[in-house]
Amino acid sequence: MKYTRLGLAVAAGIVAASSLQAGLIFTIENAGVQQTTVALASTEDFESVPLGEITTYVSSAVGGTYSGGEVINANQYGGAGNTGKYDVVGLGTTTSQTLTFDSGKTYFGLWWSAGDAANTLKFYDENGGELGSYVIGSIIPYLSDAYRGNPVTKENMGEYYAYLNFTTTGGSLIKSIEFGNLTSSGFESDNHSVYDKVITPPGHAIPDGGSSVAMLGGALAVLGLVRRKQA
Repeated sequence: MKYTRLGLAVAAGIVAASSLQAGLIFTIENAGVQQTTVALASTEDFESVPLGEITTYVSSAVGGTYSGGEVINANQYGGAGNTGKYDVVGLGTTTSQTLTFDSGKTYFGLWWSAGDAANTLKFYDENGGELGSYVIGSIIPYLSDAYRGNPVTKENMGEYYAYLNFTTTGGSLIKSIEFGNLTSSGFESDNHSVYDKVITPPGHAIPDGGSSVAMLGGALAVLGLVRRKQA
């Protein structure tokens, strides 16, 4: 495998979502969970999406349109259950992806596989305002070893796999989501799930026992090596 070194890290802390990103609560499922635990949620599993780069794909499953990104066959880096297909951003020319919903959602979840410090998510409301901006890989220091490696194949033990939840608060609704990757390491995900009614946030906070955790968007990077994953 190839590696790429992230440049100089920018300082930032991990802060409570309730204080700085009140529109969203970020939680995580137990290790090994690969699909949403929200009853009646709708899920895009990418099985019906053609392989290759996505120009535009209308998902009836989540009631939204994907632009950008790429769909590839399951391997050690992604594909829930180690079968079928999954979504990836940041390999080749697919540097970003946008998912725009037909109507606002109160919840979004995804299986984050082979996670690394370069993976980012930005959430926007129905007026185009930013609900939350996250460097997802910043949670890695707070994950136990139970999250290491593909839970099905037991491969790629140097990276983390987890199901992530984002739940709105205060009447906010998610209208669109931007998937990004700070390097060419790849942002792999599967089982994108949505819901449109008020719910109690599923899963648990990061770290356990604390408030839901958010990362200051664009402010936090991590020094070190990030694996460049090959499809």
